[in-house]
Amino acid sequence: MTKRLSLLLALFLLLSACSGVSPTPSADSVTPDAPPVEETTPAETPETPETSPSPEEPDLSYGSMEELLALMTLDEKIGQMTQAERIDLQGGDIKRFYLGSVLSGGGSVPATNTAAGWSKMTDDFMRQSLDTRLGIPLIYGIDAVHGHNNVMNATIFPHNVGLGAIGVGDIKSGAVIAQEIGAATAEEMLATGIPWTFSPVLGVAEDIRWGRAYECFGENVDLVTAISSAVIAGLQSSGKVAACMKHYLGEGQTVNGQNQGNAIMDDEDIRRILPPYIEAIKGGALTLMPSFSSVNGLKMHESKELLTDLLKDELGFEGFVISDWAAITQLTGGSYQNQIANAINAGVDMVMATNGRNWWVDYIKYLKAAVLNGDVPMERIDDAVLRILKVKEKLGLFENPNVSTGGDVGTEEHRALAREAAARSMTLLKNENDIIARLKDFDNILLAGEGGSDIGMQCGGWSITWQGSHGAITEGTTILEGLQAVKDNVTYAKDGVAEGEFDCAIVVVGENPYAEYEGDRSGNVTLRTQDVAALNAVYELGCPVIVVMLTGRPMMVSTHLENWDALISAWLPGSEGGGALADVLFGDAEFTGRTPFTWTVTQGGDTLYEYGYGLS
Repeated sequence: MTKRLSLLLALFLLLSACSGVSPTPSADSVTPDAPPVEETTPAETPETPETSPSPEEPDLSYGSMEELLALMTLDEKIGQMTQAERIDLQGGDIKRFYLGSVLSGGGSVPATNTAAGWSKMTDDFMRQSLDTRLGIPLIYGIDAVHGHNNVMNATIFPHNVGLGAIGVGDIKSGAVIAQEIGAATAEEMLATGIPWTFSPVLGVAEDIRWGRAYECFGENVDLVTAISSAVIAGLQSSGKVAACMKHYLGEGQTVNGQNQGNAIMDDEDIRRILPPYIEAIKGGALTLMPSFSSVNGLKMHESKELLTDLLKDELGFEGFVISDWAAITQLTGGSYQNQIANAINAGVDMVMATNGRNWWVDYIKYLKAAVLNGDVPMERIDDAVLRILKVKEKLGLFENPNVSTGGDVGTEEHRALAREAAARSMTLLKNENDIIARLKDFDNILLAGEGGSDIGMQCGGWSITWQGSHGAITEGTTILEGLQAVKDNVTYAKDGVAEGEFDCAIVVVGENPYAEYEGDRSGNVTLRTQDVAALNAVYELGCPVIVVMLTGRPMMVSTHLENWDALISAWLPGSEGGGALADVLFGDAEFTGRTPFTWTVTQGGDTLYEYGYGLS
């Protein structure tokens, strides 16, 4: 595998027809904010690394990643261990600092948010990395967590909670469609030149107050293990995309379901939730991200016991560990340099140094200082860099750095798959007097509730932007559009106020879009005020009421149930959710979804619907 920079760069330039202009962030780019850190203010930014490699290298050829590592200077090694956000880059940074990775946070998009626009940007970043002394290709990462969800008009698949609902109903067929979704997501990623996604979540969510519960497949370890392994297999099936197991470990066990909280666990508790990671590692998962949260008071990002002793040594994980968004700044140590040393020594291999250019530039400076003063051993640096290089090699980036396939996103085939998955995830929880079977015979149907005509509410968080939003955020089929495509007599009243007589009313309620800590709840997860108002207006009509919930978790609805003839949890069905609901209400699709979470009357109270419940 002899490689020389001149040949590699020539190959890339031949394959890529993109311009060399550095991308600029769009005016509406949004990236998540890390918690403020008072004690670790970055120092003045150096414009170049403190040392540079010798301008004369007699022979830069190599036959293995070990040989490549031996050619690298300390600056080049630390560059490989650095990941910067695209909006924090200046012209020439990738070459000047030998950066190993660039990412887009949630909502961080190029000026032209299309497959072609993304490809132009990522190809330019790649070209800059190949123009370094050793020509090591960078790896671009993104949160493609339910489809390629940052890209306008890409296919937005059901969130993981929906895939869990399919899996509870039939674990084998659930794994099959989960793998198909993973492969489809990877295909759309490669159309934009991106070979790495920070997904899926392998957490076992045991408290639905947690704002990331919908990113999990459910509360059952066996379910999470089967479906997450299938998604990873699909994502990595082409050999050109890396999945990322996250967030290791115990994120779903924190006290009171607090995001970035503390999980109190003994060894038995830890090993109880390990199977998803064990299976993923056996299946060849290439990267892993630790959780923001702590285990027994120690942040996961500085737990050598769990990151190195357990993950790498005992479980045999051979990929690399990437930190979460600015997570290093939350660690102990009292200074940024000490926090960096703690993380690297614990087993973090690449640092997502975000929230401004100074943070990643200072990370490079401080890590180098920590190595030179002996706080971080060189063998730890070499281990981290070799892991990163080998993942890039497995993805074929050295042989074919031109990742972009020239394909498209949001294809008919992928939208059909998303619609099928959404339909199979629909979970029927109540069906008095077999009201669902009688729907086809009704002449006049009222559709009410904000969610009845809201793509953003169907998709939830991590959809075009980090938090997601209401409205026509991307291409898709609303519930109103889906119903009207098969029924001519559907009337829509967002607030539920309507005149005339109706055979039944379908009221769409649920949660506002959210992500991470914005979704944390301290008490009961209840209906929104506007949804209760719409329901009360519909009750006045005196017709049967069918409630459809767009939600990432169970909601406390027992006080309303007596007024509802049917209850359907549609979860967060994605861009094709409207057509999927029409399929199960008026088409030939059956209700096969089963709840992946236990529903309770109140938080921590009596069970309303047990795990695995669902009607056919």
